[in-house]
Amino acid sequence: MKMISEEYIRLTEEYSWKLDVVATAILEEKTKKQLVEGGINIMLANALHNLYKDNEITEQGLESGLKSLPDYLSEKVREDLQTDCLNLIAFAEPISFVLSP
Repeated sequence: MKMISEEYIRLTEEYSWKLDVVATAILEEKTKKQLVEGGINIMLANALHNLYKDNEITEQGLESGLKSLPDYLSEKVREDLQTDCLNLIAFAEPISFVLSP
């Protein structure tokens, strides 16, 4: 991947500790950089899900964003949106109307 900017972040002891705890839950060894990148992907997935659900982005915008995520995350967003849609239908109030002659 092409690097377009180089930025550094400072972490408090607390956030460094949190990354260490997260790292212990992952089988392969991960650097803090890899953990932060994974966290950004998760945040993007959540943002895309919420923006699309709230009609703040189009399907084209959603698909564009999903392309930048790892396959497993983009699939999860698609599945969650599909579940949201099914739940919306299942819990919708029945619409009744009377046809007049």
